[in-house]
Formats: sequence, C-alpha cells, structure tokens
Amino acid sequence: MLGPPSTAFVAGLEAVAIAGVLLALGYLIADAIAGTRSLDEVERWGLALGGLCAFGFGLMVVHMATSGWLFAQPTIVTGVTAATGLGLLIRRLTRSGERDRSHLLLAGGLVLAALVIWGSPVFRMMPLTATADTQLHNGWIDQLLAGETTPGATLTGDIPNYYPWLFHAVGAVTTTITPGNTPYHALAPFQLVQVAGGVLALFALGRALARRALTGAGAALFGAMSGGFGFVMLNGLDIVTDPRANEGAAALAYQGDLLYTRSYNVGFHNIAPAFPRDLAFALLVTFVLTLAIRARRPGAWSDVVAGGALGLIGLTGGETFLTGGLLAVLVLAFEPERSFKRAARVLGPALAVYSLWAIPIVVNYARLDGFVSITHIIPVALPASAILVSWGWAVPFGAIGLIRALKITRADPVVRVALLFAVAAGMMLAVSAFIPEILGDAFDTLGRNHRYWPIFYLSAALLAALGCTAVVDAAKARSNAVAAAVVVVITAVAWVSPVVGSIALPNEINRYPEITAAMTEEDDSLLSRLRSQGPGCVVAAPNSIARIVFSYTGYRLVLWTGNWFGDNRARIRWAGIYDHIAPETLRIEDNRTLTTGEPRSRPWIEAAERHDVDLVVTKDLELIEVDDCGN
Repeated sequence: MLGPPSTAFVAGLEAVAIAGVLLALGYLIADAIAGTRSLDEVERWGLALGGLCAFGFGLMVVHMATSGWLFAQPTIVTGVTAATGLGLLIRRLTRSGERDRSHLLLAGGLVLAALVIWGSPVFRMMPLTATADTQLHNGWIDQLLAGETTPGATLTGDIPNYYPWLFHAVGAVTTTITPGNTPYHALAPFQLVQVAGGVLALFALGRALARRALTGAGAALFGAMSGGFGFVMLNGLDIVTDPRANEGAAALAYQGDLLYTRSYNVGFHNIAPAFPRDLAFALLVTFVLTLAIRARRPGAWSDVVAGGALGLIGLTGGETFLTGGLLAVLVLAFEPERSFKRAARVLGPALAVYSLWAIPIVVNYARLDGFVSITHIIPVALPASAILVSWGWAVPFGAIGLIRALKITRADPVVRVALLFAVAAGMMLAVSAFIPEILGDAFDTLGRNHRYWPIFYLSAALLAALGCTAVVDAAKARSNAVAAAVVVVITAVAWVSPVVGSIALPNEINRYPEITAAMTEEDDSLLSRLRSQGPGCVVAAPNSIARIVFSYTGYRLVLWTGNWFGDNRARIRWAGIYDHIAPETLRIEDNRTLTTGEPRSRPWIEAAERHDVDLVVTKDLELIEVDDCGN
C-alpha cells in the first residue's frame, strides 16, 4: 500500500484516481445487474453510484454476518474489491452494447465541470474539515474497520447502533483502498465519487425526461452545479459556514445562498466533505432514475431494482427514505395498470433491505425506552424571499417546465414520474412539521423543514431542465448564436455561487492542525501514536481533544464533549441508555481524575478499571499506556 500523502495537492491527485476506480466499479456492478437488458451506456453510468453503494451494502451484510470480521481485514477487502472489479471488467469487455458517444462525452464533460467547481478544497485542504458531524462519522467508520459489527457510539459500554450505516460501509471500502488508510484520507475520494455519481444520475434522468441530451445537461446543471442569486451581495470570496449563528440570522447574509450546511439548494450539498445526507440525496436521484427506467421498460427486473434502490436510501437517510417511499406509492397508485404483484416487487425489496437496519432499531427502541431528542435547538428557517433567491434559476425555469410537463404527462410516463416526485416532495415538506407532534420530540430530526427543502428543490431542478430546454429551443428558432448565448448566460450565472463558495471554503473553516500532522505523519503526532495502539482501544482524553481523538481513531471514550453540554453530552439517541452504562456524572469525574490526577494512584487506577481504559491522554497531552488494547 502507498504511504500517506505529504500535501493536500498530492492527496487530491490520489483522490481523483481512487474516485475514478470506485466510480468505474459502480458502473461495472450496475452494468452486470442490467445484464443484456436494453439500458444504454448513459443509463448504466447513471446507476454507477447506486452500484457502488450496492457493493458497500453487500460487504456490510457479510461484515455483520461475520460479527465484524470482514472490514477488520483490509487486505481481504482490497482483494475482494479488486477481484470484483477485474472480473466484471472482463465480463464487460465481452459484451457489446448501445453507445451514443456524443452523449457519453457530454456526460463526461459535465462530470469534469462539477469536479472543477466543487473539487477545489480537495487539493487545498487536509483534512477536508473536521466539523462535529465529520468527527462522528469518521469515528464510526473507524469502528467498522476495528471490527465492530455496526457503528456504535463514542462512549464505552454496550450501546447499540442508532444511525443508518450505509454511508459508513461505503466509507470503509473507500478507506481501505485510499493511501493513508484513515477515514480522513478517504474524505477526498468519497466526495469526488458522490459529486460525479450524482451528476451522471441527473444527466441520465434528465435525458430520460425528454429523450434529449440537452435536458440531461440541464438536470445536471440545476441539480448539482447551480447556486442562487445571492452572489450579487458579495464583497469578495465568502461562504456562510455556520448558518445558525446570530440566532439563525447568519443564513440570510446572502439571502439563503452560499450556505455551507443546511442549504435549501441541493447543489450546495456537493461541497466538501460528503455527509450521509448528501449521499442520500444522490441516491434519491438514482431511485427516481430507476423509476424512469421502469416507466419505459416495465417488468419484474425494473420493479425489483427500483425497490432495491429505495432500500439503499433507507440505510442512508430518513427524510429521503420517507420521500422516496411516498413517491413509490404515488407512482404505483397512478399507473394505468395497477397490480398488487408489481407493488410487491417494488416495496418488498425496499422493505427487505431497510429491515436490516430497521428491525434492530425497533427491538432496541423497545428495550431502551425509545429515543431522546438530540436535535440542535436553532433550525435553519428561510423566509420565502430567501428561498427564491437561493434557488436561483430553478424558480423561473421550473415554472416553465411545470407548465410543459402538465401538458404532456398523460402521454409520457417518465414526465409523470417527475411530476409525482414534485408532489411527494411537496407533501413531505408540508407534513414534516407534524412528525414530532405525532411521534414525539425525539423525532425532531425528521420534522425540520430544512431537511426537505433540498429534496423539493431537486424535483424543481428536473422540471427546470424541461423549462430550460424549451427556452433554448425557442432561442434556437431565431439562430444558433442566440441559443448559444442563452446557454452561456444561464450556465455562467448558475456557476458563480458554487465556484465562490468552493474557493472560499478553505479560508473560512477550521483546519485542525493536529489531524493534518497525523495524516502526513509529521513529528510523531499524538493522534498517529494513538492510532498505532489499536484497534479497539478505550481512551480517556481531555475535553479539548476528545472529539478529534474519537474521530481519528474510533476509540471508545470515557467522556465525549465539545459544544454540546447537558445530561447527554455524547448525544446518544437511546433514552434509557444511561441505565445500562456508566452515568454521565461519574464519567465526568472519572475522566477528570484520569486526565488531571496522579497517574497510578488508587483513585486513578479505580477509574481506569471502571471503564476498562487502555490509554490516557493527560492535560499536558502526554500519552500513558494502561493496558494492551482489546485485553
């Protein structure tokens, strides 16, 4: 295996190569699933991200069945990945298929454009941020690599999984084949794969809407590379890194545009790094693409593939799964020939895949007294005017596309799918506020409308692609030069905010030099020394560095804290978990004793034994080895 990259630029070059390998693997898997059916190459590439996630899902099933063995064997994971890719490549070379080289070249050009727009931080940042969410997810990926069956928790004790794990399974695969072999190294290729895979799915879906490459390009532009009009307020390069600041007023700095997190415009969910919700949005596009394929080529195969795609969304994000599930029901209900068998072929695989996570959740929900709310108290709520500004071109072109779609929906089943997608997204947006009222405050996370506006935007982006096609066609009726000028203006305006935000990001966000030092193995860094002790250690660390210790090692902690204080500093969703593990008050005291007390004293030893501590990081950042990890 190659060693860790020495600079962010080198890491970026490696990330491009790794992302290319992973996306090609996803394509080969999608191609194998499609077999000899009449899917063209654009559609097969459009399913590439879904194919990669299906591969991660398959390895995760084996990992769970072997009680956490598989991902703890990086050589075997690498070998399985290489063998799968090589075997499917040989199979692909023996198959002839329909190819439209001009459409494939256009799709490739759109992917390149998206990577240029969103890829700037990949070559300039190491790591690609270490926000609280990234710290949690990277630590959970490391726990899979250390042999935990599912992502567990930050604390010591028997704490069942409570977060969908497909993002972490794909992250584990990516980490295994990325030089440096840590989830932080894998952030760069993961983000590039998500962006490229989402663009390919959008292009294939938009192309299916009107059977034209121009509509596919419009869907990719509006769905993955378009910002709002807030850039007209800029005085220089900038991005809003914390839209919740100033009681939520920070989100309006550019009228909802240029938001690093919680953007209502799904395009900004392509900014680095990738989060589970970002991957879920891209998989939702893949699911809608499978519904479009199913609409034109009905049959048992397309039913089952659509259901499987919906199930993968359920293993990635809650609000996207609810929207996708509602969309599936609406599509089945409005089909000219309704059939229980067809409905079962779609919903059955979806529920079967989802049940691998949902059934343990239900069991533990009953055993541990349900969930407790861990949602941030300040939502990101934009007024109507800011939504219009942040959506940019999707508003006027979406309105034109809606009129056009309503005229042809009876004649075109794919357009009907797009319209029903908008209906499903709008319905979920409307009812989301009632979810906590029905299910309780513990489900606040599914009731925040900033989670549903990007999905509604995504449906609008598809209609905007139809509208843009109509506008360009009208311009072309006058002359090709006018049509070309219209395309240039639309594209240039759409790209301004994404380009500005991507370039500004490295200068506006925390860089975490401790993590950078560990990633480049500089000066025998503390995090490198900690990681080398594992896997599966238990650590006591000062509050100031506990989160980054977990994020870089996946080690269970005596105490997790940071910006969140209260009775549940670790933000564990299980309401009754502290009846089964050491309470927080004891953890606070024991962690203080271990990190600031006299080493090897009786209170110190008792605290270490109480939590089976293997390593202690003192307040002076010295490392004390208590026991061998795993003993």
